[in-house]
Amino acid sequence: MQNNPYILLFGIFFAIWLGAKSWRRNRLRRAVRDLPTASRRLLGPEPDYLPPSQDSAPPELAGYLRLHRRSGQIQKGLWGLAGLWLAFVIFLVLRKQFL
Repeated sequence: MQNNPYILLFGIFFAIWLGAKSWRRNRLRRAVRDLPTASRRLLGPEPDYLPPSQDSAPPELAGYLRLHRRSGQIQKGLWGLAGLWLAFVIFLVLRKQFL
């Protein structure tokens, strides 16, 4: 079996995808750990820790709501970057196949 450099390029896609997912989980886990017990009970189950809607959330969860929303935006941005990278790698593979 020959070494294929495209495997490395696909590996970078998976590293970005999984790295963004685990980064967000760790970030949320640390934030939940610092919340009081009463506030923790308002959140969803692990690993997502979904907060209640903004209008029904108590004021002590305001910081957590911001963190949850912002970390989701960063995660989706990194997933978009990973998607662009995957499209580029597929383009390279197809270009090699047909040219």
